[in-house]
Amino acid sequence: MKKGYSIYKSTGFIIGHLLTFSIAIAQQASVNAVLNKEHLLIGEQVKLDVEYKIPVSTSISGWINLPDTFNHLEVINRSSLDSSLEGGVKTYHQSFTITGFDSGVWVIPPVSLVANKQKISSPSLSLAVIPVQLSDSTYHDIRDIIEVPVEETHRWYWITGALSIVLLGILIWLWLRSRKHIPVALKQVEVKGSALEEALEQLLQLKKEGHTGRGEWKRYYSSLTGIFKNYIERKYRLGILQKTTDEILLVLQERLSKEMAGELTGTLRVADAVKFAKYQPDVNRAESDFVTIEKTIMRIDSLT
Repeated sequence: MKKGYSIYKSTGFIIGHLLTFSIAIAQQASVNAVLNKEHLLIGEQVKLDVEYKIPVSTSISGWINLPDTFNHLEVINRSSLDSSLEGGVKTYHQSFTITGFDSGVWVIPPVSLVANKQKISSPSLSLAVIPVQLSDSTYHDIRDIIEVPVEETHRWYWITGALSIVLLGILIWLWLRSRKHIPVALKQVEVKGSALEEALEQLLQLKKEGHTGRGEWKRYYSSLTGIFKNYIERKYRLGILQKTTDEILLVLQERLSKEMAGELTGTLRVADAVKFAKYQPDVNRAESDFVTIEKTIMRIDSLT
């Protein structure tokens, strides 16, 4: 009886010791996740740095695996897993580039790993995605169109209009009759170089005009987006000039990487805010948008 009790007691002591040892090792392990900024414009990017500190004697499993899309956010780039050893503690580091296209405050869930069967997690993080950073002094609401009350048209307006149409028709008929036997030479429309050459030449000319230095934001962004749309139209003949920003992004999403699509989205959104909401960006933002348009054009052209 005493012998059986002694074996039971020894086994319990060993199990308890191993459990205590596992918990102690797990407590030495840590997981830390940090964002380099807590808010961003739609289409911009934020960096999530994840760091694991683990004793070298610890067995680990259950590494973090953020999906490509979660909580209205997208992972567009993942760095390789780096590691270093110092004083018996091994440190792992990995970075994730994240973007968002839906405005709101979204939660990045805790990242975790399992050390000696003990789960170690970091706190959850919040990321605010906002449409455009506008200040009260530069932003004006886009208001609904006000219907103008229709006034009763006098009868003599109709009579004058009808006579004008008849007179215009007679003049056009006489003009066509006088030119009936004159051969008409068709005007040849000369296109300067390829679509890429024309776009790059126009971008260079836009930079020389110096609109940003004079604060001529609407003229600058209208020209910048016009050059981009004209290039796409010459390249693919998709009726881009009549499409909205969202429709353009939908057409190009299969031709661009997620990272480049995110940068282009941010640029076109800012351009819309400048043209329709009187938003005034700074010079650095304007120069960054110029580079984005130029880089996107070069990328699209390299695909064909």
